[in-house]
Amino acid sequence: MCDTFVALPPATSGKTVILGKSADCRTNEAHALVHVPRRTHVDGEQVLATHILIPQVRETYEIIISKSFWTWGGEIGINEFGVSIGNEAVFTTVMKEEKQDGLITMDLLRLGLERARTAREAVELMGNLVHHFGQGGNCELPGNSHWDSSYLISDTQEAWVLETAGREWAAKKSGPVASISNAFTIGKDWDLCSLSASQPNLDWGGAFADLAPVPAMGSVERQTTTCDFLKGIGGGSIGVRQAFDLLRTHGDGYHPATAKIHAICMHSGPGEMRLWNACGAMASEVSPDGILGWFTGTSGTCVSIFKPIFLGVDLPDTGTYPIETFDPKAMWWQGELLHRRAMMDFDHVVPEIRKDFEALEDDFMTQSRAVMKGSAKEKKEFMDACFHKAKEATEQWTRRLAGRKDLKFADENFHSTWEKFNQEAGLAELLD
Repeated sequence: MCDTFVALPPATSGKTVILGKSADCRTNEAHALVHVPRRTHVDGEQVLATHILIPQVRETYEIIISKSFWTWGGEIGINEFGVSIGNEAVFTTVMKEEKQDGLITMDLLRLGLERARTAREAVELMGNLVHHFGQGGNCELPGNSHWDSSYLISDTQEAWVLETAGREWAAKKSGPVASISNAFTIGKDWDLCSLSASQPNLDWGGAFADLAPVPAMGSVERQTTTCDFLKGIGGGSIGVRQAFDLLRTHGDGYHPATAKIHAICMHSGPGEMRLWNACGAMASEVSPDGILGWFTGTSGTCVSIFKPIFLGVDLPDTGTYPIETFDPKAMWWQGELLHRRAMMDFDHVVPEIRKDFEALEDDFMTQSRAVMKGSAKEKKEFMDACFHKAKEATEQWTRRLAGRKDLKFADENFHSTWEKFNQEAGLAELLD
């Protein structure tokens, strides 16, 4: 369960294109930030995606993605041309017809970023890959889930929604603001479709959407939340700070112990449909001044820090590559020590942390404007400094909460839920 949104000029300030996504995965599904430089490849070379081998292209572009540790592809990302993509799981009437492994949602996102210079090019490229290779194979850490895919794709000027059903696809050009969740949004209003020749009047969603899972996931409500938020800001006023705020939205009266709805900033809690958590978030900022990605690289967006990442330079040190069990040297798991303690007193601790972290982000954003036009060396030094400051701030809050003997779960079911997650991750003793 995820949420992706986009804002284009004239809705944004400074002629900026902003794409944001909260990536919601299983609670211990650690994410990694990965930088892949531009590369050339030899004829006949193949690339191993998550489940299958496919032919490689002659050249792949530089990308930054945030990805689940076990997948080849990513949940969110940006490339050197300013193409940004966020993906969603969607459920269709044909997805069970695929009987063999194919490309999965995350693979298609990475392939779109590695091979496309514009959003429209990514739409057609990813659609052709779906049509040729199909979508099949496990999409989730426990190894028992498959779904089809939808995407919101932006570049320097425009954005597109791409929806898939098995080996077919449809796409629609976006307005000034748009968002997607885990449900189809395209009906007869598609601009491109793999079935356009044979069914020129096709009702895409009416033909392929499986509506049964949608209510339990709150897909319609979450999409309404993101769209209303963006439309309520006012023309020309949407900036990256507003994107951060939206990605941290919980809703009035929300508490993860008792929530009956899914927030944009999702936290796991008691109940069968509460096994997912906001495991990483991104807001890309593409403007005439340059390309900048803001990534948390950690879970629990409301207690994470968005850090700047420029293309063209190596990533800062993020520690060891994370897996599904605790590693004190991995940035994602360092963030979890704070996130899981914050869950013990959500109503009081989270706002305090957020206040401190937003002040740090404001400083990062102010400085980034000058660095945007700087040299690769200046960008690298700035990124390194921001990641270091974010790590220090996270560790300071982690120590502060670790020293509080009064910090306990008030709700026993909520306590039991997180205790189970912590035991599975090898964190139980550290958080006792």
